Amino acid sequence: MDVKYLSDDKGKITGVFIAIEDWEQLQKQYNISLAAAGAPNAQLQNSLSAALAKAKPDATDNA
Repeated sequence: MDVKYLSDDKGKITGVFIAIEDWEQLQKQYNISLAAAGAPNAQLQNSLSAALAKAKPDATDNA
């Protein structure tokens, strides 16, 4: 998985970018369904947290 970290002008990581193909794979793997696109929900947040924990982002990898 090619993960890119987004950071602000101070170097603080503010977001993560993944390819749509990787996102679709994560949706299948963690049974993520978006009832309303863009609407945050607990299942989505928990699933993304678990996926990011497995990726173990390194704070020094700023995009």
